[in-house]
Amino acid sequence: MKSICLLIGAMVVMPSAAVAQSREEVTLAGVKIGASIDYRWHDGDFQLPRIATKVDEKEGGIGYRGHVGYDAQIGKALLVGAEAGIGRGGKALIGSSTTGDYSLKPRWTWDVSGRVGVLPASNVLLYGRAGYSWLRVRETTDFRATNLKDLKSSSTEKGFLWGAGIEAAVTQGVSARAEYVRVNYRDGLTSSKIQLGMSLGF
Repeated sequence: MKSICLLIGAMVVMPSAAVAQSREEVTLAGVKIGASIDYRWHDGDFQLPRIATKVDEKEGGIGYRGHVGYDAQIGKALLVGAEAGIGRGGKALIGSSTTGDYSLKPRWTWDVSGRVGVLPASNVLLYGRAGYSWLRVRETTDFRATNLKDLKSSSTEKGFLWGAGIEAAVTQGVSARAEYVRVNYRDGLTSSKIQLGMSLGF
């Protein structure tokens, strides 16, 4: 909970500090690369018929992501862009019964998305994001009966993502962002994260 409060506090403080730079007329348009750190939750609610139980829990953990993108400014008040990213993080979802134990471990994730936003100042962007995400997962089922073989498999979940955020140019070519993103994967599996990041523009 402490991590969440720190992230939310940074979301408030970061853009307000950058607004003071608006008179320099820096912009957010162009090619950019960057990285972010996040706190992400994986939420599971699905049946496990092999061990006669279900996963019904939410687990949170630290994650990270790198991104590359391009933004174009339209007029003085509108910006549109596209972005691709890759990252990793989060904790396993667990299910247990008298028959056995199950775990789903999130691994690498990658995504593509577009964003549209408004510019209340030349260096401050309020935006919404939508796109598609892929999540690599590792599933294991350990049976308690010694005559049953344990199961291990890897697969790729995929689903639509959406979110919103704020980005502010600290100086020309350097910007900071705070963003919330949610992804709906298969039925009963979702991911949400709050991320803080920096970008370098070219």
